[in-house]
Amino acid sequence: MESISIINNQLTDLKLSGIHSALPTRMKQAREEDLGYEGFLSLILQDEMDFRKSNRVIRLLKRASFKQNASLETIDFSFPRDLDKKLIKDLATCQFIRDGINLVISGPTGVGKSFLATAFGNNACRNGITSAFFKMNTLIEQTLLSRAKGTYLNLLKRLYSFDLLVLDDFGIKPLEPQQYQDLYDVIDDRSVNKSTIITTQVPVKNWGEIIPDPVTCEAVTDRLISKAIKIQMKGPTYRPETIKKIKTKLDKD
Repeated sequence: MESISIINNQLTDLKLSGIHSALPTRMKQAREEDLGYEGFLSLILQDEMDFRKSNRVIRLLKRASFKQNASLETIDFSFPRDLDKKLIKDLATCQFIRDGINLVISGPTGVGKSFLATAFGNNACRNGITSAFFKMNTLIEQTLLSRAKGTYLNLLKRLYSFDLLVLDDFGIKPLEPQQYQDLYDVIDDRSVNKSTIITTQVPVKNWGEIIPDPVTCEAVTDRLISKAIKIQMKGPTYRPETIKKIKTKLDKD
């Protein structure tokens, strides 16, 4: 027992928490299955790797600050929103993020744009990819506040550090000159090798209504759209009462 206590203390000192928590189970397994040294070592090392990966995912999700629980596995493809199941499956590999490809999710209110964007962000975190979620209005508030504090460049650096940036509800209202200049700075920084997801009710052709300055609008649009995958969602609002009505109708048909 004293030797086990020493081992536990050593594991604690070395911060091998995964091995520490799994060790009693693995020692019992080793005795019952007559595991050799290599087999035992492989198991406890895998325990440590799994533990660290799980903790990293938890940290990434917390840092991302998603506003709702959403996952690609829970998307309801039976609801008529014109979602391409194959495309969603392809995007679930996260290769578009690794390639610095953007994603523009558009459609009317209530069809699930924010849910889908959050699901992609959640999936990215579970694959070890740094992500952040901002409502567009919140991002604007943070840029204005950082300018007042003299930390604007630090904010841009932090936003650039995320491999995936989700900007939700782009176009709720037209942007003021300083606001769309700040947006340009954020998008321009990320345009080479970082991925950004935008959700919006406004078609790309009408983005001039959001960014009144033609030059800035063209610059922002080009940096977002030139290497973007577009998902156009359609159909009625995805609310409980609407879902119930549509599924009742489908069952009757």
